[in-house]
Amino acid sequence: MVASFLLLTGIGVLGAVSTAVVWIMLEIMAPDSLPPLTTVLAIAAAVVALEVVLGTFMATLVTFLYNVSAQYSGGVEVSLTDDLTDPTPAAAQASLRIARTRVRARRYLRAHTPPWVGDSLRRLPALPGTRTRATRPAPRGRTPDKPTRTPDSLDPPREVSDTA
Repeated sequence: MVASFLLLTGIGVLGAVSTAVVWIMLEIMAPDSLPPLTTVLAIAAAVVALEVVLGTFMATLVTFLYNVSAQYSGGVEVSLTDDLTDPTPAAAQASLRIARTRVRARRYLRAHTPPWVGDSLRRLPALPGTRTRATRPAPRGRTPDKPTRTPDSLDPPREVSDTA
């Protein structure tokens, strides 16, 4: 009840302030065509008071009815977990197809990209918080190699299988 009262009171204050702002704007556009501001604010205050009282009553009633029904039906259970179990066979097949499509798309784009695209991409400034190939840590047990570039200067050649 207290939470709904505070929420609805805040919404009511916003409504009253926006009513005053709209009245001022309309008064500037068309002077002396509206009732006085005090009359408009009195009506807005009455509407806000009615909204706060009825809204709080309705929210409290719905909460009470939910709690009563939850005692008999068990209520609604919401649980947030990180499910780390193995994927279903259909999800595994879909992931495999997505990976294969990604590899095929990269190969196609690498073969069909004009040379000027690679030059343009190298001239772009690095985004903050991103790591480039030069700053990427070397794998353990190997010495860092200088990255080699393909003729179109996009990505270094990697050993890529059709399944990954």
